[in-house]
Order: sequence, then C-alpha cells, then structure tokens
Amino acid sequence: MERVDKLLNNILSLGLPKDILKNPSIVIEGHKVIREVPYPGISIEKRAHEDRIEVKISVLPGVVIEKPVHMCLSKLGTGDQLIDITVDIGEGAKVKMISHCAFKGKNLKHISRTKFRVRKGASLEVSEIHYHEKDTDIVIDARSEGVVEERASYKSLFKIDSNNAGKVRVEYVVDILDHATADVETKIAGRDGDEIYVKDIMYLKGKYSRAIAKSRLMALGNTKAEFYGETYGLGDYSRGHIDCSEIVRGDDVTVKAIPIVVVDNETAKVTHEAAVGSIDKKQLETLMARGLDEDEAVDVIVKGMLR
Repeated sequence: MERVDKLLNNILSLGLPKDILKNPSIVIEGHKVIREVPYPGISIEKRAHEDRIEVKISVLPGVVIEKPVHMCLSKLGTGDQLIDITVDIGEGAKVKMISHCAFKGKNLKHISRTKFRVRKGASLEVSEIHYHEKDTDIVIDARSEGVVEERASYKSLFKIDSNNAGKVRVEYVVDILDHATADVETKIAGRDGDEIYVKDIMYLKGKYSRAIAKSRLMALGNTKAEFYGETYGLGDYSRGHIDCSEIVRGDDVTVKAIPIVVVDNETAKVTHEAAVGSIDKKQLETLMARGLDEDEAVDVIVKGMLR
C-alpha cells in the first residue's frame, strides 16, 4: 500500500488533478493496475501481459454516467507502455471519459491502440491530456478507430501543451453513420527537437452525418509538425469540415498542413481551411508591455490557443 501511495503521489506531482482518485476511475502504471474505483453501469475488464495490458470499458444501454470516468495511464522511469483499449457505449448511454497520461523519465515509449463503438443514440466524449516532466524523452504512438452509429455522437480531444511533447504520432479513423456526429480535435505544442504527426480520417457514410476534424499545432523552435486530414462525403446530405491551423516560431522549424476533401455524392458537402503563420505580433507586444519577457509572453499566448 505504501508503494502504491508513493506511485500515486509521483503521478499527481506532474500536475494531474486529484479527481482521478475519485470514482469512477482506473490508474495504470506501466502494465499494472494500481488503483480502481468502480461505478454502477460501467464494466472495466483488464488483462495484464508481460509486454502490454488490455482494457475493455463497457457502458450499459441507457445508462447516463453523471461523473467523468477518469483513466490515468502513466510510465515513470524508462521502458515501454503498450495498451490495447476497447470502448463500447451501449444504445442511448451517455458518458464522458478523461484520460490523463503522465510520463517522467528517459527512453520512454507509449503505444496505445483504441477501438470504440458508440451505439445508436449514445454519446461519448473523450479527452486525452498529457502531462510530461521537463526534459522527458518519449515516443508517443496513439491510434484510435471506431464507429459512431445512427443518431449517436462522438467528441474527442488530444492535448499536449506542457514541456516537451516528444516524438508524437496521433491518428483517428472514424466511420459516421446516419444522423450521427463526430468532432475530433488535436492540440499540441512542440519545441526543442519534438516531432509531431497528426492524421485524421473521417468517413461520412450515413445520411445527414456530420464531422469536423480540427487541429492546432505549435512549432516553437527546432520542431517538425504535420497535419494530414481526409474527410469523405459519402452519405446523402452529409457535411464535413477540416480546420487546421499551425503556428511557427523560432529557427529550424518545418510545418505542413495537408487537408484532403473527397465527395462522391452530389448532395454531400465537405469544406476545409488551413493556415500556417507566426504568433500575432501585436498580441505579443501587448503582453510584454505589461511586464512579461518575450518567452513568458509566448508561453501565455500558446497556452491560450491550446486551452
């Protein structure tokens, strides 16, 4: 118990909210579950292996979970963390999940594979927020694929805005069926050798389906960042939009934004907007006039854009 408490304190010291220890929640360090608080209407199955851990989260049909489900994934020290996650939201159910990813150390690798299904009339909102200690050396490979069934909704946010992001690859592939909606957003700030690649693929298969893929990438010196988005308007009267915006600052920076829209149905419509540019000079000068130095002012602007 003392060892578990020490691990939890180390994880929380990276800036995580203490809410993760309240119900419903599960805390995983490496490939081991170190804390779990159950909650009615939610089933969490775990299977630990030497080289990975499998987690299946199911919400029963019609269940509305009033409290966010907290899932903490951490790796402190060195080594790999491989996680296979399956999420199944029953018909008419409603749930919000917050995944807190805490990393501290060198030569770390976090690989996650998530498969999800949001069943008819259900709602799933997922936030994945990363907390990295300064100078943490990490490779992140996070991929999600799933189906949003008839009249269901799916909303996701992936966010890294503290210290070094690392070598990051984030991918989403989502099928959206009749009258369903999907909203996928990624916010990452990179600096000092970070490499960021974000790929979103949305298939608007259903009639009157809706989707938006949104990215906000910051390349703040010695950083490579690329967004690649595809949205396919396939269903009758489907609507999609890609919104990608990248900020460039400093030397040795490469940024790409590649939105691709495809429509094979005359009633469908998919749009896009892409922008790459520098931090607003007037905003920077205003903050510096209030007593902040240039680096502090940039930090305030970046955090505001990624909020």
